[in-house]
Amino acid sequence: MDILDAIKNNVIFFDGGTGTELQKKGIDCEPVLANIKYAQEAQTICGAYINVGANIVTANTFGAYSHKHENYKELIAAAFCNARARAAIDGDKKVWIALDLGPTGLMLEPYGDVPHEEVSEIFAGTIEAGVKNGADIILIETMMDINELELAIVQAKKTGLPVFATMSFDSNGRTMYGASISDMAELAERLEVDAIGMNCGNGLDAYQTLTPELLKSTDLPVIIQPNAGLPKIEDGKISYDLSPIAFGAFMQKLKNDGVRVLGGCCGTTPAHIAEMVRMCAE
Repeated sequence: MDILDAIKNNVIFFDGGTGTELQKKGIDCEPVLANIKYAQEAQTICGAYINVGANIVTANTFGAYSHKHENYKELIAAAFCNARARAAIDGDKKVWIALDLGPTGLMLEPYGDVPHEEVSEIFAGTIEAGVKNGADIILIETMMDINELELAIVQAKKTGLPVFATMSFDSNGRTMYGASISDMAELAERLEVDAIGMNCGNGLDAYQTLTPELLKSTDLPVIIQPNAGLPKIEDGKISYDLSPIAFGAFMQKLKNDGVRVLGGCCGTTPAHIAEMVRMCAE
């Protein structure tokens, strides 16, 4: 079944955090580097999410850009190899694999001095590698600059693949660069994005307030991927305190409100996704 047809008739589940799961295993390198250095651990995390009911597995490609890693194409190939290996072994149903595009970390004009053309080329290179390695979906996530989001969407749409886009908002419904929910919705609809939403952010209270606003702002399928509560630092390590049951109950409410695509971000584990899938099936 095509992912867009599936969303029309079903609630679809993303996986949860990858970077925070790698950290729990004692892996302290940049998460994208684990695709090669710790391939078995990366595969195990991917497989755990598939086992508990994730329909979409996010390839571990966040940050795999040419200006950050000379071997970005190799890292992307390894990410998809890891995801496909677990999908084939652990999946008894259709599992889609998403190329994950986050912010480049560059300061675009007019906020900085990096030309839009340069960032567009960076996105194009990563997207080309993702398509070559079998991406089913292009996920553009954790965006804060509406201009950078637009550059990524334009390049992603050239592939003909489904394009999902999410931004990170504060409790007032603004990104760090001042973009609003309505700004995102207008851009996404104009560029014919297939689903839009919010991810990461500052805890569930903001999602409680902002999700109804997003649902009213667009007719597109809505994606919500919160963190497992607010981060805390203990013994020099970041932890999240929202229990899987509390997370699942919150996501069940969002599903009942009309959110079509649900998943987790930082701090969420296979246990969180399992409770979400279980409760949303009730």
